[in-house]
Amino acid sequence: MNINETRGYVLNGTTVLPLQSTSPPTRGPRDPRKVRRRIRMRFLGFFLAPVIVGGGIFLATWILTPPTRDVEILPGSAIVSIDEQDVAVVVYADTSRPGMFEPLFQTRATAIRLTDGKALWDQRLNEDLANEAIALAGDSSRVYVGTDDGLVILDAATGAIEAQGTGIAGLGADAVLSASAYGYDSEANAVVALAATGGFVQIPLGSLEAQPADAAVASRWQGTLSASAFLDTSTLTRLVDTAIAPDGTTFAIEPVSEAVGRDALVISSPDRTTVSRTDLVDAEILPASGLEPQLGLMLDSGQFLEGDFTGIDADDIEALLEAASRMTGETVLAPAASGSGFLLVQHRESVNADRTLLSSVEIATGRLVDTVEMQTDAVRAMTGPSGTTAVIAAAPDSWFPNTLLVLEEDGALREVAVGVVPWWVAPLR
Repeated sequence: MNINETRGYVLNGTTVLPLQSTSPPTRGPRDPRKVRRRIRMRFLGFFLAPVIVGGGIFLATWILTPPTRDVEILPGSAIVSIDEQDVAVVVYADTSRPGMFEPLFQTRATAIRLTDGKALWDQRLNEDLANEAIALAGDSSRVYVGTDDGLVILDAATGAIEAQGTGIAGLGADAVLSASAYGYDSEANAVVALAATGGFVQIPLGSLEAQPADAAVASRWQGTLSASAFLDTSTLTRLVDTAIAPDGTTFAIEPVSEAVGRDALVISSPDRTTVSRTDLVDAEILPASGLEPQLGLMLDSGQFLEGDFTGIDADDIEALLEAASRMTGETVLAPAASGSGFLLVQHRESVNADRTLLSSVEIATGRLVDTVEMQTDAVRAMTGPSGTTAVIAAAPDSWFPNTLLVLEEDGALREVAVGVVPWWVAPLR
């Protein structure tokens, strides 16, 4: 006899229930549909578990990721006037891995109002690696950027692309897909383009249509523009030891002790009277630089040789380089921001320190007004139509130029970040 208080006991093959107990429910046949549903739910849970865990990890990373950009500002940026305000049109390379719906490599252009550092728009130009770009000009209606995909014309208010490359009227299939084929002629107030035919066209500022270039415009740009794949920015990015302001004031870096890199910044009045002398280390002056055509010759390699090479065969590279090495009396540039009463000087912190600094110097006294640290050399200084000056520089934690330093009216240097924040961290701003 098998006794079980809940199930009873078996007597002669019959189950006998104990007193005050009920009969156990009879298990009916299993429903095949319910069985299949349970199996499906278990498999669904098996597949969803990694998705849920991965989503949680992604969400945590999204929340904890700082809103930063991995950008490199290109030297071909410029300051233009939009609605009578100085606006920096900054072209930059972006490798921030912005998400599954965004390309890894981007060349972008952003318009930043320099009075308050506000980004008016940020537009992707192309998705090519190491694509060259140069901001040529702009007004309140349109902005013009030369790229290796041809000329790009953007709406000045929104940044939307209105025409580009072979789609520009009057240029069409003759468009040269190289940033070095475009420039801005201030005298004609027009963008100049080298056509595939070898001729030149010009696009008046504010226009979308190209027209044959005037003879004077074509003459100024002959030999300066090319179809080279390399954009020569050496004339934009050089630092100098001597500069002369339009009023005749001279600024010179004079070596004091070459053994330890000690220099003196000497400011002299137009009559050559010394105004001030400031001791610095490894000092260089940031000059004013623009996109105006210069006398010289563009080689097929993209290198631009300054000077008058009349009478020398343009195909004789050795003769051209030899003549360039013999040329002296290089044009002395004006210092950046001199019209505001300040000078911009790059130097080291001290003989025993490698920190690279950028300082604003008061011209009247030679006093250092403000100093900021940079990781590497300043790329260039650019001044807008209203006199605002900004420097393309690398922040102390970056090896690539990624910020603008704007010179204020009192000589202070204000940092302006460049680059839109990725969509996945935008809520954290």
